[in-house]
Amino acid sequence: MPKIDFKRGFTLIELLIAIFLVGLLSYFIFATPGSFKKPKERITYKNLPKYLQNSLSGDGELICINNCRSCYYISANAKPQVVSMPITLNVKNEYILDKNNNPQKIEMGRVDDKKVCMRIRHYNNNSISQVILDLGDKALFIPSYFGEGKEFDSINGAIEWWLKDSRNKLRSRGDWY
Repeated sequence: MPKIDFKRGFTLIELLIAIFLVGLLSYFIFATPGSFKKPKERITYKNLPKYLQNSLSGDGELICINNCRSCYYISANAKPQVVSMPITLNVKNEYILDKNNNPQKIEMGRVDDKKVCMRIRHYNNNSISQVILDLGDKALFIPSYFGEGKEFDSINGAIEWWLKDSRNKLRSRGDWY
């Protein structure tokens, strides 16, 4: 019977280390920059308008019910789409400014016998309707195209900002898209 020499092969640990090193090298060699994803940006009142502009497309309207927990985007070209609202909003009322810069409460209406808490119009040029949201203890200014959302202690503070923002952006008083 021939004698077997066990000293010529690799040990299990040596094989595992070699496989690990080859896998690690191949990961760094073949990984694309797109595979290293950045963490998702947390949605706040400040970047909510940009989120809405980026997540909606075409000409339509975002309608939220159930204290803004259920939102739908309704456009003329497609079926209503469910839109996830990444921030909890407890909207009491929604306002726009009329030609005399007075706040006008928007009548929200009802959908399937549920009160609509927010309506925001989205346009083909990727702008949204400029509104002031009354959240009870604070107010939120949502700009139409440029700028960021801004939180205020009262609706009057949001109205003052709207007028100041309109003058700063070289837009006419009280206009919205």
